[in-house]
Amino acid sequence: MRLPFKVDVGRAVFAVALAVLLYFVALNETNPEGRQQTFFLVPVQPVNVPSGLVYTTPPAAVHLLVRAPNSVFFRLRADSFTAQVDASGTVAGDNTNLPISVNSTDPDVRQVDADPGTATLHLEEVRPQPLPVRVNLIGQVPQGYQPGTAVVDPSVITVTGATSLVGRATEAVVDVNIDRVTVPINGVYTPRIIDDRGNELKDPNLRALPPSVTVQVNITQQTQYKAVGVRPLAQGQPAAGYVLQPLEVNPPTVTLVGDQAALQSASFVDTAPIDINGISTTTVRSIALAPPVGTLLLQQGQNVSVTIRVTTLSVNQTVRVPPTVINLSGAVQLARPLDLVSVTITGPAPALSSLTLNPNDFKAILDVSGKGPGRYLLDVKLQQVPSGLTLDDFSPKQVQVDLIQVPPTPTPVPPPTPLAPPGG
Repeated sequence: MRLPFKVDVGRAVFAVALAVLLYFVALNETNPEGRQQTFFLVPVQPVNVPSGLVYTTPPAAVHLLVRAPNSVFFRLRADSFTAQVDASGTVAGDNTNLPISVNSTDPDVRQVDADPGTATLHLEEVRPQPLPVRVNLIGQVPQGYQPGTAVVDPSVITVTGATSLVGRATEAVVDVNIDRVTVPINGVYTPRIIDDRGNELKDPNLRALPPSVTVQVNITQQTQYKAVGVRPLAQGQPAAGYVLQPLEVNPPTVTLVGDQAALQSASFVDTAPIDINGISTTTVRSIALAPPVGTLLLQQGQNVSVTIRVTTLSVNQTVRVPPTVINLSGAVQLARPLDLVSVTITGPAPALSSLTLNPNDFKAILDVSGKGPGRYLLDVKLQQVPSGLTLDDFSPKQVQVDLIQVPPTPTPVPPPTPLAPPGG
């Protein structure tokens, strides 16, 4: 299709260029360009450090001289720039007047230069140093547990870094926390590099090979022993009239095995229940033991010998006994019945329970030798007590005896002689 007019290309290009130029002139008039020093500092990063060398101290951070439109400066920050010093031609020692190059991530920054524009970089040779690895156990395991010797693999690591820094290193330390731990430890840990004063050496260029080690710590529960007494447990009652004496145990003590917590609360070992129902004689039995929870007997299945002794229960009983008068002359006699004597005897309950006491089983004596008619207070003498019983007491100790004259025997009167019948 033909246009109805002819286009002059040269004039068109000129017009566009002029419009762009007028735009930038107008822009510069409204937002002029300026050059300012930053109020912040930017760190300088060494790059291209030769192999076998390492810098010990990074170069000092620098201010920047920035050329940009005035509206840009308010948004600039330290992280808007990267400052680098090229160390490709450096050697060990101090390297001075190394130029600093700066780049900006902000597209509106026209130019940026470091202030100052050069840096000094101190480099040292990299040296490897083998170091022993020591495990530092932190904290305490619970009571009754014991940590074993820590095993570390590898036991020696190699640390590389600046000669002056590596020369101060004396050991690599691995901190392992065992506080309240009750199970074995098997883990991977990062060692710390320590100098001869115990201070940790921290440097980004200080590297360990390998960077981590494996540590094993065996934590075991301690087996402890404790000697405790044996407590016999009797159940039931002995036969009627018998009393159980303290049970005798042989051996009287046994040894328990267990952890500290369990043994601390154990003060004795109970026997299995001992049946004493109906026992009336001494008996010896072999009885099993029941150790407390969490403990074991040092001698598994150990029994003890228990001697069961009973004694008869002593009881007393009172019997009222009529006194017996002895040596009574034929000229006197008792004026009235005598008072009864209360006799208290003691004996085994079984014997007394099966014995029917009779006053005739006892003999309370009153001796009236040489006594004529009158009233007397005579001592009571108890001369007879049933076999197996013991005299405990009697009362009264004296009994009043009244004697009177025996009345004379009347003379027999012969019957009258019958008269003869008349006429005989």
